[in-house]
Amino acid sequence: MSKGRFILLNPGESRLPMPPPTTLKAGAADTEGRFSLIENQGHHDLPSHVHDAFDELVFVLDGELGVDFDGRRHHLTAGMCALLPRGVTHAMRALSEAPVHALHLFSPGGWEAHPEAGQAAESGDIGRFYVLQRGEVRPGRIKVPPAFAAKARGTDTDGRLSLLEMVVAQDIPRHIHHAADEGIYVLDGELVVEYDDRTDKVGKGQFVLLPHGVPHALRCGSAPPPRVIQISSPGGWECFVEDLIEARPHITTGGRLDPVKLNPIAAKYDITYGVP
Repeated sequence: MSKGRFILLNPGESRLPMPPPTTLKAGAADTEGRFSLIENQGHHDLPSHVHDAFDELVFVLDGELGVDFDGRRHHLTAGMCALLPRGVTHAMRALSEAPVHALHLFSPGGWEAHPEAGQAAESGDIGRFYVLQRGEVRPGRIKVPPAFAAKARGTDTDGRLSLLEMVVAQDIPRHIHHAADEGIYVLDGELVVEYDDRTDKVGKGQFVLLPHGVPHALRCGSAPPPRVIQISSPGGWECFVEDLIEARPHITTGGRLDPVKLNPIAAKYDITYGVP
């Protein structure tokens, strides 16, 4: 059942044994095949290769990473990210003596079963590739506050997932995602996660997987508030955020999000607030 798929990993912990300096934060077996999340703190020297089945989203936490794509080298530093579409040749290498610390998100899941860089005939859409600078976001229907920075939208990933760099400055009341799994990697600060009947404090470098169908809440546990990478699969969370921003004056009571007022909007995204 979904409840048993909950994961909380400390920095350096891995779901499966992986060649150092790689750790598996969530694999296909954890996410019902939706995505795999890898954390790497090494030199990232990977020769030219093709993923024939997986899109790869790379988010650099520290260091300097070179991504070779379509005859050009892209220089990624902390806070930058890139989407590498399946079926297109690319390579990676460290551009500094210090190790590169990065998150690699593969969609669909399963990369951990085939981690070797391979060769295959190119069959992908080169136009899906993009690089985002630190602070840059994917364009959406409306402009949203920097606290909800969309780095990958459902429209970028064939609907498989969304990825946001978020600041959790306001408590998110108890709710259920009926369809989407939620993964959270804490970049800075402390996030309080209430899941079912347990409460955990999740700090820098920790990862938590919140499977669909189980009540949970998120609370700010530090000052300044926690900054996180938030993965939602299937995608679409960014569209919900846009709807909330537009409706903001009408969905609060006493300055706090009101579950009763939230639910007519949330229902469109298979989310229910105010659950026991």
